[in-house]
Amino acid sequence: MKLKSRLNLNTSSLLLALILFVILLRIISMISLPLTDTTEARYAELARVTATGHYWLMPHMSPEQPFFAKPPLSTWFSAASWLSFGQSEFALRLPSFILMMLTCAALLYGATSFKLSRQQWFFASFIIMTAPVGFITAGAVMTDATQLAVITWAMVFLWRIIIAEPSVGNKKVLKFDQLGFWAMLGLGAIAKGLATWVLIGLPVILFWLLIPKAAAFTQFKKIWSWLGVLLFLTIVLAWYVPAEIYYPGFLKYFIVGEHFHRFIDPGWQGDMYGTAHSVDIGMIWVYWAASIALWLPVFIEGVRKDRPLLNATLDIERKWLWAWVLAPLLFFTFSRNIIWTYTLTALPAFAILIAKSWPTLNVRFKKIMQGLVACWLLLLVIVTLVWLPQLAEEKSARKLVREATLKYPKSTLYSYFSHKFSVSYYTQGQVRMIESQQMLNDLLAVPNNLVIISTELAKETERNGQGTILEINASSALLITQQKVK
Repeated sequence: MKLKSRLNLNTSSLLLALILFVILLRIISMISLPLTDTTEARYAELARVTATGHYWLMPHMSPEQPFFAKPPLSTWFSAASWLSFGQSEFALRLPSFILMMLTCAALLYGATSFKLSRQQWFFASFIIMTAPVGFITAGAVMTDATQLAVITWAMVFLWRIIIAEPSVGNKKVLKFDQLGFWAMLGLGAIAKGLATWVLIGLPVILFWLLIPKAAAFTQFKKIWSWLGVLLFLTIVLAWYVPAEIYYPGFLKYFIVGEHFHRFIDPGWQGDMYGTAHSVDIGMIWVYWAASIALWLPVFIEGVRKDRPLLNATLDIERKWLWAWVLAPLLFFTFSRNIIWTYTLTALPAFAILIAKSWPTLNVRFKKIMQGLVACWLLLLVIVTLVWLPQLAEEKSARKLVREATLKYPKSTLYSYFSHKFSVSYYTQGQVRMIESQQMLNDLLAVPNNLVIISTELAKETERNGQGTILEINASSALLITQQKVK
């Protein structure tokens, strides 16, 4: 017994050390990497403009352009952090890191209800942080970490409500979990809108389809709380009502466009802030495989053993966890306008399933997985310290803007369809965007103009004697137009 306790302690210590190691790698990249186009730089610039212009009700992409595509919660976090902790890439990314830690904390809060030991919680947190989708989300300026934290806490609150015994001693705990759940629904509305409700509701509906109807009805009555509904409505209306009053048309664009056209209309042309994605049907499963990477063999083994949608004898906890994992993946199977981060909300439940199933796995299989984990951590070090810095610089204007500022601090910088968001962020919005080929031609005809253009166009311009390249990367270059001869 003492030997087993000592082994568990050693394993827990090892897992904690590995988690801290992965966290250290992520923090290094959060400090050192530039903001990359388009997604991260776009949300960083959104936070900068919101903070400097005090657009706290409705975040703005520019003083003239309010941002209707997403509710403001994640932008509030990034903008507040940017103002509070220094105007740096790290400050912008810090909220995502904290929210990922809060996601792991949700599993700790639900550990007793999921019968998770301390070692299993460490293991689940390690899985979340080493899965590519978790590692990247933990330190990127995006909305996804906010949504993940909200959904994970909501799902944990729900599970605690579902299994709670209606005893006198549990009433206060049950009331807290009820209010917590309804509060998360309210926060979900200002985190990512109706999509958050869908990603909470679908697993619950799938779970109820897998259990007796009487039990589902009983659970619904336990979840319902008039005080919780009031709390939910207060949170939602406190932002949505003034947002529509001060920005008429917001609700139509956000509700109809972002929640329906975006998913049922491949290549949707009404997108005001980017380009709608169009992928093959079923692509979500490819994204899921890439999102969990080294843990994919365990997922396949778990599906094979549990047969989650077919096995009526599966215990209620595993039905809940599998519904949580599979519902978003099944929902997005027939959607063609998706991106890889849509797999993210399935990750916490998947991590719990692995942590609880690990002792039952074949010894040989576990040894193979341990080898994969070791190789993955080595790869993570190489990627974080060697490959990512190079790739990020190619996808950002930071180096180009710094070169322009260093050599020509008083000159106006122009940009022609290149690094639109990162160049705007790193110039504090002082860049002038060139909107047409004719405008570019006029600019190139005047000496001593600084312009960021595509690498191919910059080389062609230099060959034509119209300018000199000052700095270059794979996609873009900083060019000064032909200088006057003194």
